[in-house]
Amino acid sequence: MRRTLKSAMLLTASLVAMAVAHPHVFVDATIIAVFDQSGFTGLRNLWTFDEMYSAAMLASADADGDGKISEKEAPQIKDAVLGPLATSNYYNYVVVGTEFLPAREIRNFKATMKNGKLTLDFTVAFSVPAKQDYTMITLAVSDPTNYIQIRADMEEADVTAPDELDVDFFADNLKGLTLFRAFRSEIQGLYLRFKK
Repeated sequence: MRRTLKSAMLLTASLVAMAVAHPHVFVDATIIAVFDQSGFTGLRNLWTFDEMYSAAMLASADADGDGKISEKEAPQIKDAVLGPLATSNYYNYVVVGTEFLPAREIRNFKATMKNGKLTLDFTVAFSVPAKQDYTMITLAVSDPTNYIQIRADMEEADVTAPDELDVDFFADNLKGLTLFRAFRSEIQGLYLRFKK
């Protein structure tokens, strides 16, 4: 009896651990690093969710039942999807030197349904002033807990910057960077350097 109970408890614990370890929500993300004359100002995120999660979010937010997300319904989506992510920097990680920068706010939030999928367009605001010498930053968009699997192909990432700034960037893995050791090995970062 004790052996059966112990086996059942171990099996249950293993199943719970496996349930926590694999993703429950899937996001395809496109990232744009945003600069103005002052320097780096944020990361624009274009997120497209999987059909199942999209249907659930639409069902909870579509008050008028038209199958779309109106401007009036968008704040509910913002609160439901991004609200819980605020304490995790909205899964936008920006490293300058040896520290992660805190996100300042969400700007320009839009939510739409396209081909049965929820699409969010929002910018996570940061502030890294441009100087006369290069400033190096590393960006990653990921959920380290793996509850949400964010597929962000940094090879497809882009940068918008005024002509007054010199900005170089490239995508690569995060291997060897201590601050990113909790991230899955296949996560790519976007490496940037910029100056006036």
